Amino acid sequence: MKSKFIWLFAILLGLGLSSCIDILDEIKLNDDKSGSVFIGIESEMLGSIMNMAKDKIQPKTMEGLESLPIKSKEKIVDIKGVSNVKAFNQINKGRLGISFDFANPKALNSAYYALVDMKKAWYQPNIIKIGKHKISRRDLSPQLVKQIESENPELKNSEFLKYLNMKTVVRLPSISISIEEGEGKELKNTKKVAIRYTFTEILEETRSTAYRIRF
Repeated sequence: MKSKFIWLFAILLGLGLSSCIDILDEIKLNDDKSGSVFIGIESEMLGSIMNMAKDKIQPKTMEGLESLPIKSKEKIVDIKGVSNVKAFNQINKGRLGISFDFANPKALNSAYYALVDMKKAWYQPNIIKIGKHKISRRDLSPQLVKQIESENPELKNSEFLKYLNMKTVVRLPSISISIEEGEGKELKNTKKVAIRYTFTEILEETRSTAYRIRF
């Protein structure tokens, strides 16, 4: 999926993109450790730009981008505990990605692994850990760097980095008590935690993408 996103940002830069776009990873957590996820891009600005530029984009390029959510949906639709899988490919409306519900942490982690073409084995670490009153994520930076160096090495020295962020949103079932991310503690007394990382920070590994939230 990431290689196709590179083409998308190349198009946007060519059209004079002047503000950042977030790749969003949003989790809504329920009391029973189930929940829902959205992964992708949601941006009214993106929709406006794509509408203005539709005559400048090759049909094959647009078809390739629009097929990404469908291919991602196919990767997770048969995972036990994953349901209500939806693909969103309305680029002209600024929405590109997938959403799904998960019954438990095992299903959630199986889905994350499947989305990067891996089948999670019992000995592999969980990406997300969910306890009775806490949720945490391991640092994804090393894996993201490895994947980009393998699939899109040109990105490391690209202008794209100035416009590309990764945004994490966690919607909690109750008010947060403490939030740890990166090297510090910040934000609390909220049911919606939002953390943004620049891809420059991720690729240079100057900031951990791990977090730990207690609620």
